Amino acid sequence: MMRVQEAVDSQYQVTLERKDGGDPKSYTCYLYRQGLDKILKKCGEETFEAVIAAKGDDEMDTVGELNDVLYHLTVLFCALDIPLSAVMEQLNIRCASEGKTLDELFQVIQARSVQTEGDSYTAYLFREGLDKILKKVGEACSLLLIAAKNADAEGVACEAADLLYHLLAMMICKGISLDSLAEELERRSGKTGNLKQFHQTNLNS
Repeated sequence: MMRVQEAVDSQYQVTLERKDGGDPKSYTCYLYRQGLDKILKKCGEETFEAVIAAKGDDEMDTVGELNDVLYHLTVLFCALDIPLSAVMEQLNIRCASEGKTLDELFQVIQARSVQTEGDSYTAYLFREGLDKILKKVGEACSLLLIAAKNADAEGVACEAADLLYHLLAMMICKGISLDSLAEELERRSGKTGNLKQFHQTNLNS
């Protein structure tokens, strides 16, 4: 099954369509009107909130923040005309794989997280623990924002892939399943909202 990949693909498509028009009350349309700096600010804020949530014990809070990060990343990709496929290609390279979906790469990272032999970077991360993974999440986000401000499309794809890799590692370290992430992605799919609603409902379109 490819529930997470399919949900993210759908979210990207909706976000792309709203770049060219849509309900002016839509949060997505609002972000596009505000411009790149606003989108980058939200990417940074939501990533920071995901890191904070991961330090707590509320799984659904962490899943919700992960969804917010994924949503704002798709807005960023569309704003910069970066295909989701370009990010996935870089994520596969990051994982020494080819043509795998987010769901499959989650399994790859999970398998490598328990390796006791060799020089696997993934195994090293998990030996270091959650704080190391969260530090790398923050670093990847910072590099992503810099690449975007420099209008470096290839750099954005690479750094976004690195961020996604470490977010998947964070999920595994916290024991968050793909089903939990997919269910929340699917629950939010297709929703619309205005600015007044957004902070209460965290609507993603």
